[in-house]
Amino acid sequence: MSLLRTLTHLFHPQRSNNHRARILHPHSLFQLSGLAVIFVFLLQVLGKSQTPMGLVLGYATNISAEEVVQLTNVERERQGLSPLTINSTLSQAALSKAQNMFTEQYWAHVSPSGNEPWDFIRNSGYAYTVAGENLARDFMETNDMISAWMASPTHRANIVSGEYEETGIAVVNGELKGTETTLVVQLFGKPKEEAKANGGLIGQAQAAVGTGMLPANEKMAKATFTSEQSGLSPLDLTKAVFISLLVVLLAALVYDKLIISKKKVVRSVGKNFGHIMLYLVVAALILFFKGGIIG
Repeated sequence: MSLLRTLTHLFHPQRSNNHRARILHPHSLFQLSGLAVIFVFLLQVLGKSQTPMGLVLGYATNISAEEVVQLTNVERERQGLSPLTINSTLSQAALSKAQNMFTEQYWAHVSPSGNEPWDFIRNSGYAYTVAGENLARDFMETNDMISAWMASPTHRANIVSGEYEETGIAVVNGELKGTETTLVVQLFGKPKEEAKANGGLIGQAQAAVGTGMLPANEKMAKATFTSEQSGLSPLDLTKAVFISLLVVLLAALVYDKLIISKKKVVRSVGKNFGHIMLYLVVAALILFFKGGIIG
């Protein structure tokens, strides 16, 4: 009975709550907002910890190298281009670049120590006539990442370039500047003819990065991609909690409106319809938020 009285007080307009569901009072909404902020903060802290809960809450990503190649070739096919083939040497170069970003703690095409993408490609033993690089982070799904790349002229130019024949991809988890994340590096290349025959190395190539100019055989584009290890995604878990909270508030508003209309109670409060529309908009924003940024 005590639980029933509490639920009635929270959700049913009556004298004890001034004929307004208690959960809809400003004070209650303020408390719920505070609890939501605390929840998100604790989720971020636990997600970075090495506790069993932290491992379960590790950032999850559905991005795989195989799907990146597949969707890249889908875009190339739409342009009437031949598909790219995976080159293990290029993939090793991409892995080295991703690991270097974690080691030196940077997010850029050129490392603080001056290493350029072409340095990683050459050091891997890949001899090329044309090469390119796309970077990504903070996307949950491969198709969202590819869509973001295709929406950027520089990324798109690499993906649908007829000059490239091969690609190498690395998807690597780690901590970058205090944040757990997954870096995606996609390298493109066209091997030298002699390299196809005997695996020879290309000579030194210079890129005028400082002036914003790149030679024709070296092209790079920068993006921003989603995170991280295995387990439950904090982003998805946060979405689920906030959507659940909004559903409860929406249900309370609708029920409140029906009861007050039936009882014909006159109140000096805001319009429920306006609140309902606001909550629906917030729910839509939460549902469709992807988390990825491209720059």
